[in-house]
This record gives sequence, structure tokens and C-alpha cells, in this order.
Amino acid sequence: MAYIPLARLHELYDGYRQSIRLAGQELLLVQDEGQVYLFANVCPHRQASLSNASINDGVLRCARHGLQFSLRTGQPLQPGGCNGTLQFFPLIYEGNTIGVEASS
Repeated sequence: MAYIPLARLHELYDGYRQSIRLAGQELLLVQDEGQVYLFANVCPHRQASLSNASINDGVLRCARHGLQFSLRTGQPLQPGGCNGTLQFFPLIYEGNTIGVEASS
């Protein structure tokens, strides 16, 4: 497995977001309330991009349909609004960077 750095830790701040294309998949790296998350850049409801989603207080709100998801669990916060969850990817801290492991 190979480590792929995504960002330097000193560049991250609450409200940070970066779209990343990795292994043919669109991902979104964000920081909110001091926590960093990496997830598929697609809303599980109608497959809209989450690049313009609002992120605040641990909640991601899809800009297209307004559905809200917990950043901690990926679960939708509105009953009956969506059966899917955000697809997270594990992050690895190495030195002063944050990244992911990928097949070499």
C-alpha cells in the first residue's frame, strides 16, 4: 500500500474543503469543528455533487435538495428523506500531512 498525501495539516481550518479526484472517484476533504473528513463527493439522495454543500456544526447540508447529514456518522438527519449515508474514507496522519492509503 502507498500513502497519498492530500493536505498539509497547517493548511486546514474549520470551513476548509478540497475536491479531490483519486483512483477515478470524486472525493471531498473537509474540516469542521476541528475534525477532518474525507467522503465521496456525491449526495446519496440524488447523486448531486457536495462541493457546494454547507457545512456547519457537524452537519453537511446538500445544496441541491437541502438534505442534511451528520459528519460524524454519515447518517441522514431527516426521517424519510434518504436511505443512503455518506461514504467515508479513512484518513491517515503522517508527519505534517493528512492522506490516504492506496493500492500501489
